[in-house]
Amino acid sequence: MKPIEPKKIWLITLVILIIAAGALIGYTVIHPRPVRIGILLPITGGVELKEPLEWAQENINQQGGIGGRPVELVYRDTGTGNVTAMAEELLADDSVRIVIGPPTSDNVYAIAPAFIKKGKLLISPMATAGDISLAFGNEWYFWRTTQGDVAQVKVIVSLLNEKKVHRISLLVENATYGETFYNWFGFFATESGLDLASIQQFEPGDRSLEADVDDALQANPEYIVAACQPSDAAVIKRAIDRSGKPVKLFLTDTAVSPALIRSLGASAEGLEGTSPTADPSTGFSVAYQEKFGHAPTDFAAPVYDALMLAAYTSARQDTNPSESPADSIRNVVYGNGTRAGWDAQAIHETILAIQGGKTPKISGASGPLDYDRSFGVDPLVTYYSHWVVEGGDFRTISVLGSGKTGETFESLARSRASGTPVPPMAVTNISLPGKKDFQAVVIGPSEGWSNYRHESDALAMYTRLKANGIPDDHIILMLYDDIPTDPENPIQGDVHNVPRGPNLRYGADVDYSGSQVTAATLTNVLTGTKTNSTPIVLESNASTDVFVYLVGHGNPDKIDFAVNNTFTTGDFTNITDTMNRKQNYRQLVFMIDTCFGEGIASNATAPGILYLTGASRSEPSFGAVYDLDIKQWISDEFSSEAMGLIRENPDITFRELYVGAYKRVTGSHVQMITTGNVTVLDEPVMEFLKL
Repeated sequence: MKPIEPKKIWLITLVILIIAAGALIGYTVIHPRPVRIGILLPITGGVELKEPLEWAQENINQQGGIGGRPVELVYRDTGTGNVTAMAEELLADDSVRIVIGPPTSDNVYAIAPAFIKKGKLLISPMATAGDISLAFGNEWYFWRTTQGDVAQVKVIVSLLNEKKVHRISLLVENATYGETFYNWFGFFATESGLDLASIQQFEPGDRSLEADVDDALQANPEYIVAACQPSDAAVIKRAIDRSGKPVKLFLTDTAVSPALIRSLGASAEGLEGTSPTADPSTGFSVAYQEKFGHAPTDFAAPVYDALMLAAYTSARQDTNPSESPADSIRNVVYGNGTRAGWDAQAIHETILAIQGGKTPKISGASGPLDYDRSFGVDPLVTYYSHWVVEGGDFRTISVLGSGKTGETFESLARSRASGTPVPPMAVTNISLPGKKDFQAVVIGPSEGWSNYRHESDALAMYTRLKANGIPDDHIILMLYDDIPTDPENPIQGDVHNVPRGPNLRYGADVDYSGSQVTAATLTNVLTGTKTNSTPIVLESNASTDVFVYLVGHGNPDKIDFAVNNTFTTGDFTNITDTMNRKQNYRQLVFMIDTCFGEGIASNATAPGILYLTGASRSEPSFGAVYDLDIKQWISDEFSSEAMGLIRENPDITFRELYVGAYKRVTGSHVQMITTGNVTVLDEPVMEFLKL
């Protein structure tokens, strides 16, 4: 056989190289670079979340994924480790642009600011605290596929009304999750005429919970509503059973766990509650049953939708690489084309439409994924299962929507009091001495970084008085004053009331601080009682108008001071009676921003008092302005709105301030109390607050 010529050898080698290159090219087409989506959820233990995640992944990938790229799930199992550390790993991974999670509201506050700063998206199907919408609305990098728990509160109150229940007690865990129920239950109960006879917070897992249940039972409710984990729900149920009282227990979504039924055994029968679930009209639950042989857990639909939303956003990003992830997800959720569904074919068609430059309306397993256009964060409607425990399992007996279609965040998570406020009648023909003096007392009695907003609001009111010409010797400022030097304060020495606003602490003349700020000190200050520990007090008389502003934590019929003491309804009555008897004021105006603020003045008898507060005796109040830079709430709702109204209209009267605040404040009913002989109702607020 003749040897192959060198020229032919070269040609054969070239052909082999071309074939090999073609094979490599074919390999990359078959196995392209995946779209990596982070999963920051509890995969082991508790509620089954892996099934809906991997079903959504399967439905996305089976018809070509995203432009031929398969979706790959990058798991970080929060059931096995530190959530913040896992979040940092996903933040550092540049191949992951979107993360599904985290599971809890506390986790959101811990990690969301870092994700927002880095421009990575978080989509949580499970973190449902209502305040999250206030904190991260308009930021566009945090979204969720179920509404905040304000919607769940509304659904529960509606269910109890349908059952003709008249009287309930509320027990909630003292955590970010429980805070929404604590803040909003009184509001919706008041709106619906439901008597909220008792409201209590408890520390999760604390041994004192049984005593708290006993206290709740003393109010003789028909139901106890509890927002807590399964272990605490079991403690509450056993305590109710031991009491022998015919009181039923209604639970919220966090209690839905096999662990609850295992713990209680047969006594779990008849328990009922609510939990986010699929829109029954989507057919998701039926299809899930067919695929897996069992019904989906109540969070399966929001989890499925979170991954689907991440896939659509990734498709938009691939087509518009210069667009920010925030803009991409907004273009996805605010689509105006034909409505698409949740199954594999619908997902494929939607991805193709997005990659073709279209913006279809999207819909998921949990229902239409329409989002509030002003704030983002929350879908407009969530569906809740009303379940009972029967035969040792959770059984859905009905599914309820959170509200009418199109209800916005503004109308739900910022619900305002209905009806028309009715201020007290003006008093005429009263002979009072002419005003010759004005003095003010401003109190911020809370301590600790988490209470930043209380010191901030107190300083904001102090600053407002100073700007109106009131000198320091006519203002007594009682401020715990630990925020400027708190180790957690990233701007040492600073306290501000609006994001990146001026330092209100600079130049403030604090008269009592730290352990001096007690109920006893306040009593001496208001009654003009000088002692070695209280040398600075009101030095007022029958010609002095007196203004008292207090912002802090309240419970029914008392206000909390930092050093383990309280200012009670009885204290208020005794102090104002003493001030009246000693003729220490001409007109006495209180502005109180605490939870349950109305209760403090409920027994007041001294004449000449106008008392304005942000919440009724059965309602909490809460923070309104969140500062992402320092990760803290920096103002309270009532104070923020009231001072805003005064800034907008310097001639606003107390009557107009009450009506305006009543209409603006969310989640509580602003109250005004007068005790007779009050002449300042129609006086401009800023005219009263001056010498």
